[in-house]
Amino acid sequence: MRALLLVPIATLTLACGSTPPPPASAPAPAPAADPLGPKPTLPAPTAFTPPVAEVLKPKGAPPVWLLARDDLPLVTVQVVIPYGSAADPAGKGGVAALTAEMMEQGAGRRGALELSHAVDRLGASLTVTADRDLSAARLVVLKQNLKPALALLADVVGRPRFEDAEWGRTHPVWLAGLRTRAFEPSAVASVAADAALFGAGHPYAHPVDGTVESVEGVTLADVKAFHARHWRPDRATVVVGGAVTAAELEALLPEAFLGWAGAGEPPPAPTAPPAPTTPTTPVLVERPDSPQTMLLVVAPGPAAGAAGRPAEALVYTVLGGTFTSRLNQVLREDKGYTYGARARLPFQRGPGRATAGASVQTKVTQPALSDLRAQIAKMQAEGPTAAELEKARATARNGDVQAYEAVDDAADRLALLAGLGLAPEYDAAAAKLTEAVDLEAAKKAAAGLTLPAGAVVAVGDPAVVRAALQGLGLPAPQVRDASGAVAE
Repeated sequence: MRALLLVPIATLTLACGSTPPPPASAPAPAPAADPLGPKPTLPAPTAFTPPVAEVLKPKGAPPVWLLARDDLPLVTVQVVIPYGSAADPAGKGGVAALTAEMMEQGAGRRGALELSHAVDRLGASLTVTADRDLSAARLVVLKQNLKPALALLADVVGRPRFEDAEWGRTHPVWLAGLRTRAFEPSAVASVAADAALFGAGHPYAHPVDGTVESVEGVTLADVKAFHARHWRPDRATVVVGGAVTAAELEALLPEAFLGWAGAGEPPPAPTAPPAPTTPTTPVLVERPDSPQTMLLVVAPGPAAGAAGRPAEALVYTVLGGTFTSRLNQVLREDKGYTYGARARLPFQRGPGRATAGASVQTKVTQPALSDLRAQIAKMQAEGPTAAELEKARATARNGDVQAYEAVDDAADRLALLAGLGLAPEYDAAAAKLTEAVDLEAAKKAAAGLTLPAGAVVAVGDPAVVRAALQGLGLPAPQVRDASGAVAE
């Protein structure tokens, strides 16, 4: 009996007091194969060298820059002259831009409506524009309609009608547009910044489209005189891109531009305007009770062809050239002061205006301005990091690809180079210099930034702006109006 009782007790003890060894674990199942296959690895980005236009000199036509491409049956033709608003007569800012506008309002035997209909029938577009340093007539057309479209372009460039009736319609509409600019703080800040930076009488001091005061004094006779003096074949370059050959152009262009000739002595070749000096006094354009303050820090920037510009351009990209730049990260993402902050370098014949700024909520005007200036000073003191530099280089590379990806964009870029007096291989050379900028060169470019000593331009509530400037130890501002003139 005792032996019989011991068996269950021993069994119970075994069951409760000891743990049997675990069964041998099965091997882990192999991961299922990705149905999409192995993840691809991206190769290192390769440098991109923009193409260089072929230069032609057809007899009986201006010099031609040709970038031939036959992937689409399209042709873009631009007639460029190296004169824009910087060549406006003294006190008559806006003449170059008004001349460009009036050239579209009838040419040759066609009035404004007839010209517009003729362009439409060819499925083309034909526009004339003016910038600071150049003016251009731009045609985009199917290859099959190139010859008749060139005839229209030649009329617009060489035989605009400049009719009194069209001037009577265009001039007041232009003035109305300038009056609305006073309600756009970013545009007002730009106008005031140029006026303060360059000073009265400088070719870059007035806006391209003029001011209300200057355009009120412009007459149709001024427009005719500007065209006769500056729109001449001996000062023009024809930029062509698309599905056309050099032989075809050498046959078409002399016939199209037959009869286009300048009258009298040609104007002097354009030269770079003098470099501005950085103003030390802040500028205020008053907008009482404005919910936002437009802030800019402005200083002289390098000319388009200046040595060292590629390195400086990379520094500006890091500072404020992309959505993930330092300024946008601090002012938008970290602080929530603004929808976006930017920094820009000029691209002009002469030294222009470099800027950094943002439109911020009025209540944060002082801390936003403080952070803006602090980030500029930090960039000068430390320069970009290696990662930031490489990202900026990739951004520059992508910009070059986009500029030359489409035929019309490539023609626009080449027209800009031609108008500024730069060589057709400028972009190719600049791309190689950009790829060669190392961290030491970038830090050196950052150390030479002019923005840390730049002047503050503010468009906003006067009481708030004055308090912000005083709180940061800055001088009392000079007050200017929406046209950039010093307020009395």
